[in-house]
Amino acid sequence: MNKQELIEYLLLEMEKYNIHITCDDCFPKNAMVNIKRKLMIYNPTKISAFKIAHELSHVINKDICRGSENDTTNPQEVRANRETVLLLWEIFEANGGSYEYFNVFVDITESPFELAESIIKKEYLEMHEAITEIFEDELKVSINKQEMHEYIVDYISYFDVIESVNIYQFLDRYHLSHNFYNMAEIEFQQLLFK
Repeated sequence: MNKQELIEYLLLEMEKYNIHITCDDCFPKNAMVNIKRKLMIYNPTKISAFKIAHELSHVINKDICRGSENDTTNPQEVRANRETVLLLWEIFEANGGSYEYFNVFVDITESPFELAESIIKKEYLEMHEAITEIFEDELKVSINKQEMHEYIVDYISYFDVIESVNIYQFLDRYHLSHNFYNMAEIEFQQLLFK
């Protein structure tokens, strides 16, 4: 999904809340929503997916009285920023994005880098910790060379052509501890470079 497609998608989401949307090239701000009047106006030359999603968050939460748009001490603005990043990240992942392509996410959504990084990194690490807890017993189980061989054969069977292998992704896919990195690396080399 490119920038324009994402913006169009978010505008459609806004319309689901019965918000009338007006576009004006002369509007001095990138976007603003008035929840009482069910109206949003935006400048198409200044708008970003982040800003539309931010306004959508205010609509969803029925934030009628807000401070200035850059008021980081206002709880409604802080919540809207956090929810905006999470919403955009959810859309990004649903369209094939991942943490490896974080810079693409920032580019497409025009999210503030530091804000998005802190929120997504925290969510990503929490998810990784939860997965680790779920598979804790599996991670502690020792693995022999034959089992590693079978996992790798299964893994490479999904590819038509292999130019490079991310061993950490392989280990994560099979819920294996990163402690098996060296064993996996040796086995990949033996299988791929015979």
